Amino acid sequence: MILPKTLFARTVTMIAAVSIAFLLFAVSVIGYFMLVPVGKQSADDLAALMIFSAQTWSAASVETRTELEQELLNNYRLMIASSPQLKPVKFKPLPYYYFLESSLKQRTGQDMLLKISQDKKGENWYWVNLPVNNNTVSIGFPGSHVNAQPPLVLVLLLVVGGLATLVTAAALVRHLTTPLERLSQNALRIGSGEEPELIPESGPEEMLNLARSFNKMAVQVKELLTNRTTLLAGISHDLRTPLARIQLALEMLPAETDKTLVDGIRGDVEQMNCLIGQFLELSRLLEKGEQQIIQLPEILEDLVNCGRRGGANIQWQPAEPCQVFSNPLALRRIIVNLLENAVRYSEGQTVNVVYACETNKAIIEIMDRGPGIPEHELEAVFRPFYRLDQSRNPETGGTGLGLSIALQLAELNKITIQLSARDGGGTIATICIPGSRQLH
Repeated sequence: MILPKTLFARTVTMIAAVSIAFLLFAVSVIGYFMLVPVGKQSADDLAALMIFSAQTWSAASVETRTELEQELLNNYRLMIASSPQLKPVKFKPLPYYYFLESSLKQRTGQDMLLKISQDKKGENWYWVNLPVNNNTVSIGFPGSHVNAQPPLVLVLLLVVGGLATLVTAAALVRHLTTPLERLSQNALRIGSGEEPELIPESGPEEMLNLARSFNKMAVQVKELLTNRTTLLAGISHDLRTPLARIQLALEMLPAETDKTLVDGIRGDVEQMNCLIGQFLELSRLLEKGEQQIIQLPEILEDLVNCGRRGGANIQWQPAEPCQVFSNPLALRRIIVNLLENAVRYSEGQTVNVVYACETNKAIIEIMDRGPGIPEHELEAVFRPFYRLDQSRNPETGGTGLGLSIALQLAELNKITIQLSARDGGGTIATICIPGSRQLH
């Protein structure tokens, strides 16, 4: 059995299944212990009345039979007559007719089979031939004599009861799951780096307490995100002052100072400046930027040309026009970081950049022929300061922040990034941007 995915659908399905099962059980119990005994007793009473009426009519004189037939028709809705065009009843819509045949058999000792005819008004009449005093008497009753409709009762109980239960359950479950859906959506917003929204504090006590706790957490998370950005920018900015003093001190060292030592310190300072620059840029980009319409081929052309001017071997061929709606600064930084990463590890080989404009999304692929990334580390490389080269030698890799920054910016702007192995060796970085529009 395949269960629905949502809590609302699962709960409604479970309540509906249990309710229908209970209705079927209730109908079965009522039918077996109440309707069947009542039906059998009623059929037995009618069988006794029919036999008694046939015997009375057979014993009556010819003069009184007409009066007796009229009395039976008016008072008991029974008719005694010869019916040469009678047809056997093959389908009996009610169990009552089977009970009647069984009761007649028990009282007469012979198999009794109901037959049917129609009067001038189109009403069905059910007949049976009763053996009386070595004669056969045909006695019948109209279909309206049995006014009960158990199948209709069963259908109404199941349909009306099932619908009432389903509608009530759906309304109740929706009332309970709506706050949970809001909570889930806000939790996803927190996971993607966005500021969570406050949810209404209403409903049962449990949901009210949950909403209050979440809202309190949301405020704290918002403050933490703000403090993180402020702290990151502040620390990075303050570090520039001592680094500037170190650089000034290096320039003022005597000429006979060990050149290797000075170059090593200068390299460390430059690397720290690079890290600080990345931190400052990250703190600026983490602020929710304005979404704009971006011409994707133009931004890719610009970034590829910048990489080529820096000596990178990048193959790029503009394709069809394509617009995306996103934060331009964040999108540029994402592409630049992935492109620099591909160029750095491609060891001078060609890096290919392609894009496609699909329905409601644009896909950019940056493909290199570097050593590739082991499958078990495809997610780990997005961690801050994580590098496959653990030596942290700046000549063999970057700072380990490029992919982490790209991922944070992507999540903030609802862009997805995925790394995968390339056939023939290397890595493919796939960027999926929602909300694209192909131009003609």
